[in-house]
Amino acid sequence: MNLIVSAISVWLVAIGLVGRAWWPLAIGSLVGGAALLYLRLPARRLSGLALVLGSSLALLLLQAWLGAAARVGSTAAAASGEIATPIWPFSALRAMATAAAVGVNRDANALTLGLAIGDSSLATPQLLQDMKTVSLTHLVAVSGANCAIVVAAVYLLLRRFSIKTRVFVSLIVLVCYAALVGGSPSVLRASVMAAAVLFAQLAGRKSQATAILSLSIIVLLVADPTMALSYSFALSVSATFGILLLAPSLSRNLALRMPRSLALVLAVTLAAQVLCLPILLQLQPGLPTYSIVANLICEPLVAPITLIAIAAVSLSWLPMISSLLFWCASLPAAIIAGLAHFFANLPLAILPWFEGLAATAVALVLALAVVVWVRASSASSRLLAAITVALCLTSTFAAVSNSVVKLAAWPQPDWQIASCDVGQGDATVIRSDDRFALIDVGRIDSKIDTCLAKLGVSTIDLLVLTHYDFDHVGALAAAIRGRSVVTTMLTSFVDERPAAAVTRAVVAGSGSRVVIAEQGLTGSLGSVTWRVLSPTRTAVEAEDSNDGSVTMLFRFADFSLITLADLGEKGQMRLASNLRTWFDQWVEGHDLVMKVSHHGSADQYAELLEYLHPAVALISVGKNNGYGHPTRRTLGLLERVQSLICRTDLLGSVAISRRDGTFAIADSGAS
Repeated sequence: MNLIVSAISVWLVAIGLVGRAWWPLAIGSLVGGAALLYLRLPARRLSGLALVLGSSLALLLLQAWLGAAARVGSTAAAASGEIATPIWPFSALRAMATAAAVGVNRDANALTLGLAIGDSSLATPQLLQDMKTVSLTHLVAVSGANCAIVVAAVYLLLRRFSIKTRVFVSLIVLVCYAALVGGSPSVLRASVMAAAVLFAQLAGRKSQATAILSLSIIVLLVADPTMALSYSFALSVSATFGILLLAPSLSRNLALRMPRSLALVLAVTLAAQVLCLPILLQLQPGLPTYSIVANLICEPLVAPITLIAIAAVSLSWLPMISSLLFWCASLPAAIIAGLAHFFANLPLAILPWFEGLAATAVALVLALAVVVWVRASSASSRLLAAITVALCLTSTFAAVSNSVVKLAAWPQPDWQIASCDVGQGDATVIRSDDRFALIDVGRIDSKIDTCLAKLGVSTIDLLVLTHYDFDHVGALAAAIRGRSVVTTMLTSFVDERPAAAVTRAVVAGSGSRVVIAEQGLTGSLGSVTWRVLSPTRTAVEAEDSNDGSVTMLFRFADFSLITLADLGEKGQMRLASNLRTWFDQWVEGHDLVMKVSHHGSADQYAELLEYLHPAVALISVGKNNGYGHPTRRTLGLLERVQSLICRTDLLGSVAISRRDGTFAIADSGAS
């Protein structure tokens, strides 16, 4: 207990010193002081606690005075951990291993290197995102589990030798392995813990895991206070503490209902997830739905991959043998990568969780309640903890459902935006004060006509044809047949294709007023105001028709809509570079609905999507299309910013309305 209190105090003080914040410094000092005053400890243990706390805080203050604690670097903002640098001469061995590494595919090769030496340079953004979505990111980098596997393997190989020999060799191997993979926080924490366990065995003393963990925290934070701000260090410690605190009790209870080995794996996974939850929600505000299942399947594959890959690294001076071993290790790694992609692309891969300080507080209460529930001996304590867990989950569900969306019947009477199911094409309808705007018409006559009729559109006050691709203008004649068109807006991009000439002829025959889109052009549709974001009047910046398509922003009373047509990554980059001319004025402070560009193709500018973080993302796309739309990359980007994704291939036509600060979304059902 004394070491745990000391570790918490030192951690808080380190946060205060490095972050230059008074409140964690004050709380850490109060925790330490309260422990010294109120913990009923024998004089010997009390003096030990005072010595640990006093010496640790003195060293921290000394480091702060010398300026060592001011080296915050990038650890404060790292979401997935720090980039570890191998120590010479192991950098040469690491380089040879990277050169010799081969796999059944790129993802498998990346995972193999990640588990062996912490090298994630080969991992694709899609793999990293999918691994994050299903909480398998720890498999891409070396962690405490890898160190434990290495030490256990050495111990097993040397089981016929004396305890001194096993400890000595294990320590040498541990130091070499830590130097090879670099000094990441998780590796340093695990190395210090493993070394403490080995020395305890050498001394013939029974080691207490929680005390060793606390001691490792104190040692590492005193040595480098900047670790106090590291997400990876916090996750590593929390996961380890969760396993030590909850896994034994959970495994015993679960073993009554399932095989013991399965119960142990499930208990370890659940225990780590519970204690890491408050931190994970800071990195990604949502719960990974399939995390437990994915980890249950993948965890047994980690040990063989790690051992085979480390053997390959050790033999990297024999390239042929090393490459063969890497290839063998990549076989189970390919299974992990495939499972990550599979689970990440299942419906509801991320369950939403509300954001802010209240969300973190609820997560902390939930984690503590689960701990009490699992470890409590009395029935009343377990009942109170169970009620607390239920209240936390209920409040979270209520907060999410009241702040994101509510389902409604198609089409709800007060709909304001509709994305018509026109197959592989675009058609978006906007309504304000019984006035209608139609952006693109798709390519299938019957689909656009049916959708407009269902929505009650008889007059199109503003018709926008973003560009002349057939999937955007092909059904123009059917869309305007029997309907009057007041104004038609056309792109300024010069397009000499036959479809463009036919479209202009149909528009001319409609009798509507023709307007050429120009960046900055504004207007109104009832009480809704709109603005053209691109292209410019001459569209000379556009490289093709997609880049020259008309993109617009519509501002409603308390939310906005941005339509990106088929704008590619370069066009979106230009839009982002001009952000201040339209975002602050039109969008800031409002929730945003986005008509995702180009049917969800991979040609997206991630930084723009992350900056806009739309609450609702509309993807107009055909079922089983041959283009692979929407792509995993785009879906991953939208999931990362917690957008509600509405796809016409899955939902049919989608209608959106705004009620009491929330979105009501209805769909017609996929045909």
